[in-house]
Amino acid sequence: MCGIAGSFQLDPGQPVTGDRIGDALRCLAHRGPDDEGRYGKGRAVLGHRRLSIIDTSALGHQPFTDNDGRYTIVFNGEAFNFQELRAGLEADGHQFRSHTDTEVVLRLYVLKGPAFLHDLNGFFALAIHDAEKDTLFLARDRFGVKPLHWAEVDGRFLFASELRALLALGASTDRDLGSLRQFLTYLFIPAPHSALRAAHKLSPGHALLVDAHGVKEQRWYDLVKASSKVARPADPRSKLRELLDDAVRLRLISDVPVGAFLSGGVDSSIVSALAARHHNGLHTFSIGYTDDPYFDETRYAEEVARHIGSEHSTFKLSREEMADGYVRLLNALDEPFADSSALPSFLLCERTRRQVTVALSGDGADEVFGGYRKHQAELRWRDPGAAEKAVALLAPLWRVLPRSRNSPLQDRVRQLDRFARMNSTNAGHRFLQLAAFIPPEEAEALVSGPIDAGDLKTRDALLMEAFRQMPGMNGVLLADVASTLPNDMLYKVDLTSMAHGLEVRTPFLDRRVVELAFSLPPEEKLRKGSGKHILREAFGDLVPASVMSRSKKGFEVPLLSLLRGPLQHLVDELLAPELVAQSGLDKERVAMAVRQLRSADPGHAQATVHALIVYVSWWRTHINR
Repeated sequence: MCGIAGSFQLDPGQPVTGDRIGDALRCLAHRGPDDEGRYGKGRAVLGHRRLSIIDTSALGHQPFTDNDGRYTIVFNGEAFNFQELRAGLEADGHQFRSHTDTEVVLRLYVLKGPAFLHDLNGFFALAIHDAEKDTLFLARDRFGVKPLHWAEVDGRFLFASELRALLALGASTDRDLGSLRQFLTYLFIPAPHSALRAAHKLSPGHALLVDAHGVKEQRWYDLVKASSKVARPADPRSKLRELLDDAVRLRLISDVPVGAFLSGGVDSSIVSALAARHHNGLHTFSIGYTDDPYFDETRYAEEVARHIGSEHSTFKLSREEMADGYVRLLNALDEPFADSSALPSFLLCERTRRQVTVALSGDGADEVFGGYRKHQAELRWRDPGAAEKAVALLAPLWRVLPRSRNSPLQDRVRQLDRFARMNSTNAGHRFLQLAAFIPPEEAEALVSGPIDAGDLKTRDALLMEAFRQMPGMNGVLLADVASTLPNDMLYKVDLTSMAHGLEVRTPFLDRRVVELAFSLPPEEKLRKGSGKHILREAFGDLVPASVMSRSKKGFEVPLLSLLRGPLQHLVDELLAPELVAQSGLDKERVAMAVRQLRSADPGHAQATVHALIVYVSWWRTHINR
């Protein structure tokens, strides 16, 4: 895994940006600690920071130029099927000077142009300069595993793996208030927008062609179309097992040590069990809490590790260790992002990196196969029984009872209250409401300044586009794959792993697995009371029955105890009235949130205060320079 950055002179009358590429690459050093490379020709400047995974020799140095000197690539990612692709090319007479997947990727582009993207099974963000035509081609993988930001500034096109590197190249620091409102609602900023008005995220499955005439964006991958071409297998469970097993096998190919994350949940347990069959002495890793046993699930991970025979490491965190990690995580953020599960993920990646350079994960299974509690709720909204009707009738009761994520009983009341409130809402708007950690009206009140209501409506419509593309529950799952997955889950994985130079690979997002899943009717994948039902049936023999029958819990974090305990000084420091006002937030509303956090009835204040801390810290570090 790596970091990439560069520029292209749209207006030759403007000064070149080659002198800034060094600053951008320094911003990306954590993504690629092993090597650095630069390239400049014609209108283009390319830069690369390398994390050596495949062919760790100097032959894998980037930017990588083809034998004729015409095409040069910077590549962040992995093409897991590169050995198969290379063998096919060699059979046609092609020769290679390295053993990298990067050289195979570039050769395919030379032969096929942008159509080569459909040959790749993997994840990536890439840029290729054609020196003869003096054009730049950029693309992002199908599901958004790897990030790519871009901007047009003063006649220059800029791109980078991270927003901070884009700023180093000269992007404007003007903030986007619509993005701020989205962040305070969802705790992330959905693509194609970013925290900055002039900066964009290239959407998953999209590409850019940049030349003297400007920037043209096109969509190169459509999951709906791709899945419609998949022939229905005679036995979907057997086919899924075959494909996922091969996906895991491919993702174990590496010239550096490989392990796997093992939380003890269904998804990571399946991946680890399959990996242990292909990798002798597989090392697995999990993380838990010493001071908060309600949130600790490491016993399940240890049970699975014993069952599959992996060498297992359990990391236990005290509140003091989490508080220290919280501050370091803030420093790692280049854009506001407040999914609290990033904290244990950050610390897990840090400790895992001390033993391996690559880790497999179970990410993507919940979105693809319907593993979230909200998916179970959606099934019940669509086909309510006596219990669901009773919950709706008792709506007034749920509204007055204490609701919180911090205890089992109050969390259950919270879920029942949300179910009753959204009982008569359509699926698209339920999706938006369920994605919101902070009610939109509260989020908007926290922003000091006018927000374009029309712009927000357009953004919401984009998030709900999937419901028009696929009917029923498959539309619900598609919305998660198109939005929740790249903007939240995969952003978190990239952020927290690359902060420590760790590559995380996601077998459930193998293109073959995802396309098979969306070719199936939803009842094949999930049922009432049994999320990811097809996974439990197809892989039930691989892990203990106690794990396969577990309900989804998630990467929960004792956020309230942290913010009211060892991090309370940080709350006071970053949410001081003067700093809050300077950052563009409403200081009275922020003060109210802090008071609620410290009251006997905090409600969801910990999520609000955490988001505010993240935003002010980001503003102070990257904008108020």
